[in-house]
Amino acid sequence: MRFMHEVLRGLPFLFCLLDDILCYSENAEEHRSHLRTIFQKLSSYGLKLNISKCVFGVTELIFLGHLITPDGIKPLPDKVQAVLDYKQPETVGSLRKFLGLLNFYRRFLPKAAEQQYLLNEFLKGSKGKKDSKPLNWSSEAITAFQRCKQALADAALLAHPSPSAPLALHVDASDYAIGGALHQVVDSELQPLAFFSRKLTSSEKSYSAYDRELLAIYSAIRHFRYMLEARDFTVFTDHKPLTYAFRQKVTSVLHGRSVSWISSLNSPQILYTFQDLTILLLMFSLVFLQSPSQVKLTMTVLLIHNRLIRSFTP
Repeated sequence: MRFMHEVLRGLPFLFCLLDDILCYSENAEEHRSHLRTIFQKLSSYGLKLNISKCVFGVTELIFLGHLITPDGIKPLPDKVQAVLDYKQPETVGSLRKFLGLLNFYRRFLPKAAEQQYLLNEFLKGSKGKKDSKPLNWSSEAITAFQRCKQALADAALLAHPSPSAPLALHVDASDYAIGGALHQVVDSELQPLAFFSRKLTSSEKSYSAYDRELLAIYSAIRHFRYMLEARDFTVFTDHKPLTYAFRQKVTSVLHGRSVSWISSLNSPQILYTFQDLTILLLMFSLVFLQSPSQVKLTMTVLLIHNRLIRSFTP
């Protein structure tokens, strides 16, 4: 791995994992130029390619269990079908196997922790995939199982990240889970990049609503740190008090630690928004396209006339 990174160092148009090299280009002419450069690099180190294992000049390909297309990345259709065809597990071990298949594509699943909460309750004290303990399914758990399967079938196409696109991190918290959705805005369109969620620990469940929502911001930023670091981004929350998080006196250890760590990145702007993504996109575009005074005025109008705005939103 280290050797291959040394061989291909300085080439920004490829991704290398062990001996797999993924080369991406804007067009056919550029692709030929990129391939020529790669071949020269490999040749200079005395390395050869197995042509029978190579694929050249395609617009779609399977890589690391994902289907990569010009528009983005999505789960493999046969893997999705395997989850849809999975029979209702009768044992803890079988359920654990199902969740393993499902969570391989977890970053495609909004609110996965919330949807899987009842299923994960079955796993408490389990002994792994060979656990033959029978499951006692409630109607709520059966519904959760079906919703988890459907969530993967409805999984969004994740866009290829654009280094110059504005980023929006939409976070939320419930009584037993937290989550976040990272989007980029390209041509006035919100494009999903990835989703994150996890269940709350027993102690975190006792947090106030404010602290749970702050924990959601903190955890989501840590999860997406590799995409957010050195980038300007805006956090959207439906918990209005959090918009003052960086101007308030520290009210708890969690508050102080979280705000301090988040500030060490880029001190993102935290805005109050609604669940409606159309309004979220409108607010987000205002942040980046207008002056601060215009944004403040428009945000106030949005908050006051939420119901009126919704009635005119297509």
